[in-house]
Amino acid sequence: MTTRRTLLKGATATAMGAATASTKVLAAPLAAPSLETLMEQHLARALGDESVAQKLAPLLYDATMLWSYPQMPAAEADSLIAYSFGNRLAPGADGKSLEPAASLPGPINASLAEAVAKICAIRSIPVYAQWEIAQILQQNHRMDRVIPLYPERGADGTITYLSTEGVAKAALRQAGSAAALGRVAIVGHRDHVKRCILTSRQMGLAAAAISGIALPVTYDPQSGQPWTRERATYLLGDIMAQLMIERSKLLG
Repeated sequence: MTTRRTLLKGATATAMGAATASTKVLAAPLAAPSLETLMEQHLARALGDESVAQKLAPLLYDATMLWSYPQMPAAEADSLIAYSFGNRLAPGADGKSLEPAASLPGPINASLAEAVAKICAIRSIPVYAQWEIAQILQQNHRMDRVIPLYPERGADGTITYLSTEGVAKAALRQAGSAAALGRVAIVGHRDHVKRCILTSRQMGLAAAAISGIALPVTYDPQSGQPWTRERATYLLGDIMAQLMIERSKLLG
């Protein structure tokens, strides 16, 4: 038999449960605005222009806060482009000459060559590599499907060092077309590889890094390229380069 006391006890428990649930609802924190949203709001106040803030905030957020990059399995790659990072000056070199003989590959490019070799051990594909990496692949790893990409020489004999964009264009010229390269595995320094992929894709390449392959994140204080000696300095330059890519898109 249900007694008055039982009913009261049940009612009390129900009320307490409802109160607890209500307390939980009231105590639930409000969703914090995302960093990108906060950047947009701050820019809108600072510039006094909400439409410009809406355009700039996602670009600034991506270039400064997002350092992940597209990846694919090695088995899906049809070719590979390897972007070098820094170098070492050859004995007696003054650092002004862009001739390959004036510099040595250096330890970071040796690590990049290791990453290339690991990918090619999984899937044998043609490799288009800046000469610093190509030299190590040919001499130390005895790889024969390597196409070196050297600095460009103008009609007057002057040499222009290959930029990130220049490497992608050089690989395209060597292969003949984006279709000939197919799905392109990208190897680059951990802090450089995102831009390598962005730039390669701008050139029309189906580009991504290879999942499961570690990329070097260390820096060489003795690099012949001052901007590749220390991480904060390099990242500032890379951020600016990423934003210049976005600027070029806005310019049409």
